[in-house]
Amino acid sequence: MTLLIRHLRLRAETSSGPFGADIPFSTGLNVLWADNTKGKSTSLQGLLYALGLERMLSSRREIPLTYVMTSHLEEDDKAGVKHTILESSVSVELENGDGQVITVRRAVKSTKDTRLVTVFQGPQLTNPAGQFEQRDYFVIDPGAAQREAGFHRFLAEFMGWQLPRARRFDGSETILYLETVFPLLYVEQKAGWSSMPAAFPNYLQIRDVGRRAVEFLMGLDTHELELRRQQLDMDYSASSSAWSAKRSEILSVAGLANARIQGISATPTISAADIEGAFLQAPSGDRWQPLDEITSVLRSHVAKLREAEIPTAEDTSDAAAGELNQLIEIAAEQNASRNALFRARQAEIVQLASVQRRVAALEEDLQKNLDAQKLRNFGSQITTAFAADHCPTCSQPIQDTLLAQQASATVMPVEDNIEYIRSQRTIFQRLRAQGEAAISSLDQRLAAATVDVNNTNSRLRALRADLVAPSHSPSTASLEERLRAEARLDTLEDVQQQFEQHKLALIELAARHARILAERQSLPADRLSSEDQAKLNRMTRLIQQQASSYGFTTFPAGEIEIAPDSFRPQKEGFEIGFELSASDAIRLKWAYHLALLELSRTDRTNHPGFVVFDEPRQQAAREISFQRLLERAATAKAAGQQVIFATSEDRGRLEGFLTNLDCSYQAVDGYMVKPLTGLQQF
Repeated sequence: MTLLIRHLRLRAETSSGPFGADIPFSTGLNVLWADNTKGKSTSLQGLLYALGLERMLSSRREIPLTYVMTSHLEEDDKAGVKHTILESSVSVELENGDGQVITVRRAVKSTKDTRLVTVFQGPQLTNPAGQFEQRDYFVIDPGAAQREAGFHRFLAEFMGWQLPRARRFDGSETILYLETVFPLLYVEQKAGWSSMPAAFPNYLQIRDVGRRAVEFLMGLDTHELELRRQQLDMDYSASSSAWSAKRSEILSVAGLANARIQGISATPTISAADIEGAFLQAPSGDRWQPLDEITSVLRSHVAKLREAEIPTAEDTSDAAAGELNQLIEIAAEQNASRNALFRARQAEIVQLASVQRRVAALEEDLQKNLDAQKLRNFGSQITTAFAADHCPTCSQPIQDTLLAQQASATVMPVEDNIEYIRSQRTIFQRLRAQGEAAISSLDQRLAAATVDVNNTNSRLRALRADLVAPSHSPSTASLEERLRAEARLDTLEDVQQQFEQHKLALIELAARHARILAERQSLPADRLSSEDQAKLNRMTRLIQQQASSYGFTTFPAGEIEIAPDSFRPQKEGFEIGFELSASDAIRLKWAYHLALLELSRTDRTNHPGFVVFDEPRQQAAREISFQRLLERAATAKAAGQQVIFATSEDRGRLEGFLTNLDCSYQAVDGYMVKPLTGLQQF
């Protein structure tokens, strides 16, 4: 799983002829020297641009190359003379671990769209006479990393990478894009050295993007475990939401019969037996009765009504008169009962409002006491200076009342106040929940009482109609009673049937919830497996060794640790930050990136085997530190790896550092991009 950068080419066609730069690279340490502002950073950023990785530097869709490749350029011996760029492009020749070589070309300024990338299936730069198959791909646009015509999908496959799935902040799933991994391989001059371990792009909205990138590059198993843990967390939330939605549906269905649910909790349960035992209750007079019992009684009553013949008005006149008098009394009692329920509901609402005001006041008091405690812990004296029984000017004790004070009480400390307020808040929160439940129950009973009153009034109207109807006409009261009973029975049976269907759905949700809980329980408690921890320990030792070699002095290099949850350097459990000197921060960054590279020599990782440093000697790091860095980087050749440095370090000192090192050194006088003649144009 390696990637070797073999050759980099920049070409610009100007109004005065062709210009360009050719930079060959080999395995081991490659040092590119040029003076400041001569184009070496532009050349290296051309590598990123050719690979469509410019958005790892900025979320803006802009070409990261300077005016030398986009507008105009100058010659070394013709100061002030500008040559207008007509067309320009960048090409890079790459070789993977299987020995396959490709050449990637991308236009910078052209009549073609700059999102187009052309891939030659061979060493088109080092063997220009060869004839190689070519294919076009696209970058930057959505799908570039996943669709067949996307260049980043092709590049990942060429490198032997299978990019893992990652979770976005909104919960959706995506892949770990190349732009999130390459900051660990390429440290650019402007922002790359200011972040540890790297300046990761956040515009992709990937959760813990830095940690995900390091996990992938190190080849840790925890990446898949973490993804599975996140997926299970989302499944758990989805299961809980589905349970709540299903319970809400049941409540709506139960409301058709003014019923309430018994045996189904507001949170998911995994017990099918508990769900099977759930039932509905409906009000029957002053008590709640199981709905199936009410339905059974009503079914028997309807059956009797259907068996009996419809009597005439004459047959029911005597009974109707007696029932009429009874129903008048019953209607009065029902109205009185309903009014009592309404008054009880209003009283509960008033009580609930009072409890809610009390909870809000306790919340405010608790926050004030917590703030006072915080200020006191910070060392503030203001909270004690303005005591109510002391003068705020001279601090002498004063009495704030004209009455004699015979008894005094000890003021509770703020900690006791906080505990007392919290206990009070808990009590009133429970009272609030009880009040809300009581109002809900009263609403159901009030609705049932209203139905009873309406039925009684309807029966009264039917009986009165029978008393004045022709003697041989069918009894209106008997017909209405039968129709009303049948309609009520149909409603209750439909509610009961829907309830049973919803119970079956809840049983399925419970089984699903049980599987989720079981799988969550089966995941290891620790994020890192023993193999991952051993790999992290080896990387930590590599960082410690290098930091010590580079002259890290802020504290003993042996105390540097790598946090297992973020993979950032830490000391004694605290992330290393402002306590580092600027030069030690650079030394630590050198060590981190090279440790990732060196770890792949002994462990299975996804590291492609190359690192690029643009101006590595930042913050005036000592010369001996830079020399040790060069020596360490030169060991990459024996492992078949590649380290590329671009620097404007003092040329004489640099060449002295490189004297005894096995490396490739290129020094460019003047501008990197120069006029081309003859065969140089190709």
